[in-house]
Amino acid sequence: MLRVRDAHAPRLLILSASYGAGHDQVAHAVRDAVLRLCPAADVPVWDFFAAFVSPWLNRAVQRLYLTSIKHWPQGYGLFYRLTGDIRPDSPFQRWLNSLGADRLLGAVTRYRPDAILCTFPTPAGVLSEWKGRGRVRVPLYTVITDHTVHSQWIHPHVDVYFVSSPEVARGVSGRGVDPARVIVTGIPIRGGFREIPDPQRAREALGLDPRLPVVLVMAGAFGALGGVPQIVATLMRVPRPLQAVVVAGRDRALAARLEALVRQSPVPMRVFGYREDVPVLMGAADLLITKAGGVTTSEALAAGLPMIIYRPIPGQEEANTAYLVAHGAALRARNAEELGTAVADLLARPERRAAMARAAWALARADAAERVARVILAGLAGGTGEPSAGDRADGRGGGEARSGTGAPGPGHGSRRRPGRGGPAVGSAAREERAPAPDGPSHEGRTGVAPGSAGEQGAALAEGREWVGRPGQTVALRGDGA
Repeated sequence: MLRVRDAHAPRLLILSASYGAGHDQVAHAVRDAVLRLCPAADVPVWDFFAAFVSPWLNRAVQRLYLTSIKHWPQGYGLFYRLTGDIRPDSPFQRWLNSLGADRLLGAVTRYRPDAILCTFPTPAGVLSEWKGRGRVRVPLYTVITDHTVHSQWIHPHVDVYFVSSPEVARGVSGRGVDPARVIVTGIPIRGGFREIPDPQRAREALGLDPRLPVVLVMAGAFGALGGVPQIVATLMRVPRPLQAVVVAGRDRALAARLEALVRQSPVPMRVFGYREDVPVLMGAADLLITKAGGVTTSEALAAGLPMIIYRPIPGQEEANTAYLVAHGAALRARNAEELGTAVADLLARPERRAAMARAAWALARADAAERVARVILAGLAGGTGEPSAGDRADGRGGGEARSGTGAPGPGHGSRRRPGRGGPAVGSAAREERAPAPDGPSHEGRTGVAPGSAGEQGAALAEGREWVGRPGQTVALRGDGA
């Protein structure tokens, strides 16, 4: 038995992808929020590419993605632009919608979710295709994880889009989506950002000097920020008192290189690997140097932390940067010289840091995950699942879902469509089971421990079934059970 639960409890399936850590972080933030609001819910998170497309292809694409953004960002930017206006009925999009489609449909049919949420665009396209054919009839939600919109996020049978801002909402509706189907919630982030630690306590927890301003450098979960050694070297030359914390993520080679650098530094510096306590890190900091990922920047907004975006890569990061700079929450540094100037200026001008902190708080939506969870759970409870007047992005009620944001927070003072053939998921035929899709063992593919909720996707894709009827427990049963 993988997991025992009440068979009447709502089932929300979340589909993500591990290209960068942001999509997975959003998925788990929403899952955690749903479980806080409805502890009986079943909320597995499935890695779409690893479980349903190909484990080796997934690993190859991950490496290609990280290599391109580190060493050939212009190539990544070109790909982003070339795919920016692809129509949903184009041959390329239809091909994308075929990736892992049969295996995913088989697993979804066996699991029988009450709703599906996608935090990555490709599974949303696959499921939109199946909804158009009438094979999936449960609500399909998408969280757009950047401060901009790209054509890959837009699919005709997605029921609701959760977006970061009114600007993104207008971008989605400008691509032909009914504005009433777009809800401004913010980008879901981990729950710890609802209460940012006091700076002094955060610094004590990290072993930092409470008297010196803290510059935090975040290289991303996989060390994807380019030029981190140059950033460190630049901070050594800034003519202002400071201390630095550099988070290298899971890139051990980068961490080792940085450790060698900081041993020669006249400036106090600490190097960390991957950290989960990001609210503490941001709580301790006066200034953040980072790449322009949607999740990290949303976390910094919630912390009221001024940002310097260093060498944003062409594509969504450029667009994210433009949004943050336009609203006064960030500066852009294209090279080490601009970075050094910006750091020195902000450290010398606490009033400017305070203005940037206020701008960040004005954009922040630390409760985004809970807002997404409430809309979905309202639908599963028999409500419409639609936003209230104040949550809509169609011009009725201000176009945004917000509560208690925009004011200085804790921390730094300075700162269903019918279709053809086959039983449909969510239809009256939901008790019928589709044939088990073929596929290799899930071992080494899903990246989750046996017995965890994330194993459900791979298990169902292999033909092991979730069995149970109303009033009974639900168990994962293998072929010999």
